[in-house]
Amino acid sequence: MKAKLLGALLLPLAGAASAQAIEQSREVRAFTAEEVAAIPMPETEFDMRRARVGDFEKYYYFHREGTSFDEAFADISECDDLASGLASYRGNAEPYPGYYVDQYGIGGVIGGVLGAVLADAIHGSAARREMRRVNMRNCMGYKGYGRYGIPKNLWTEFNFEEGGGREDEDVRQVALLQQAKVASGPKPASEALER
Repeated sequence: MKAKLLGALLLPLAGAASAQAIEQSREVRAFTAEEVAAIPMPETEFDMRRARVGDFEKYYYFHREGTSFDEAFADISECDDLASGLASYRGNAEPYPGYYVDQYGIGGVIGGVLGAVLADAIHGSAARREMRRVNMRNCMGYKGYGRYGIPKNLWTEFNFEEGGGREDEDVRQVALLQQAKVASGPKPASEALER
């Protein structure tokens, strides 16, 4: 009983220590007012009556009241780093190494490889995109940001999807800077979505 109580008391401390380690691992970049002003502010205003609200599960942006651009960029970059380190979709894994060779010979190996490539092309990229979205939502929600729906055509102007591979770093940085500008900008007129 004492061990459980002690563990329950130490658990929050361990979480705080690991959160602190993550927090300290990224240096917060200080942007000048000129640098922030040079970042284009994406369009986030739209007619809610014409929007496909069901798409808001995929297409959204973050905002937190009273957040500086520097904080928003550090938070979005950290969450992007965490969300980008996802394992890829594996489907049903081979029962043991060499299974297809033992069972079906070299034709089974070739068929297994082609089947895995095809399955990843069909299911893998969608699963990776969804995992990234979920991880970004959880991370930014944990940091206190609200999530606001936006139509896909506006979303694509300052976001990227990584299903088939990692986006070029230049493209990523431009998008992350714009996302930070929105996250630290004026409060959205629409209501925040559920986390």
